[in-house]
Amino acid sequence: MSTFTIYVKRKGGSDESAQKAVTLLKTYLTPIIAKSTTFTSSDVQLVDENTTPALQKTDVIVYMVRNISKSVISKQGGSVALAEANQNVLGLTDLTKKICEVYFDRMYDGSPKELAGAIYHEAAHILSNKDNSLHTGQNGFLKDAPDYNGTPTDKNTEFMSKHLGRELNMNAGY
Repeated sequence: MSTFTIYVKRKGGSDESAQKAVTLLKTYLTPIIAKSTTFTSSDVQLVDENTTPALQKTDVIVYMVRNISKSVISKQGGSVALAEANQNVLGLTDLTKKICEVYFDRMYDGSPKELAGAIYHEAAHILSNKDNSLHTGQNGFLKDAPDYNGTPTDKNTEFMSKHLGRELNMNAGY
């Protein structure tokens, strides 16, 4: 058995908020791993923009960018029109390019809780290979316009554990 890892690649925003978000994400992953038949442990690692982690095929990387003008998705030719049109969108995932990103300037007062929730949400998109159809029938962190002040629901945990182990082959070199 192996370790499921989420990498948070900080390309802008507060290091302190990112560190606290990583700690929260670790607690959010514990019940997911308890339900997993593929993984025996999990980890969340914060890496700076000059570090390119060696990803396993099932690892997730989420880019934390200062604001939408620094979008990795946009720089790789993807569309960020949804986030440009709606200031409440805290992050996006491009399923074709296999890129997840969150926008630090949209977190309320640099909230580590919002940051952790947004990273969790974008990880769910890439793990499930679902666009905004992911939100249908969801609650908690996975619904449309989620409130990240709580913790992921049992339904969120079940959804995430169901999708762990899918080969993603994400690129950490952006």
